[in-house]
Amino acid sequence: MKSLGERLAFLRKERALSQAEMAKLLNMGQSTIAMYEKNKRRPDPETLERLGDFFDVSIDYLLGRADSRQKETYPLQDETQARTTMVLLEPGVRTLLADPIFKNIFKRLPNLDLTPGEKELLAQHWDLALQLIEKEKSRLQSIDKKEKPPQE
Repeated sequence: MKSLGERLAFLRKERALSQAEMAKLLNMGQSTIAMYEKNKRRPDPETLERLGDFFDVSIDYLLGRADSRQKETYPLQDETQARTTMVLLEPGVRTLLADPIFKNIFKRLPNLDLTPGEKELLAQHWDLALQLIEKEKSRLQSIDKKEKPPQE
């Protein structure tokens, strides 16, 4: 099975691009492309997505897990799945879910088998905590503004 580096190099050469040209088109460093192609570095999920889109191939193909370049599409099953998918596509949510602290919390949730009332209680606590954080940030910003001398 081909490695990510081999696939990237093949796709790049297929388009007759140098590493520098590809890097410029993707707004990356040429050394980053070289490291990927030598399998000395692995792209993060967002970069994998960009590479897949750039070459119009599936991420599984890039990773060497599939021989077909075809991107698989899966129809959404219901409205809940559609809403969940939309939330997960938000860049901030992906960053949050990648954070080790939140990842650990979210990993524990499915094992708790929460009742609807317990889920509502959890949501209320999170909402209250977020309101307190926003209020504190706002308070600190207003203090910063008062302490800064007027600029001439």
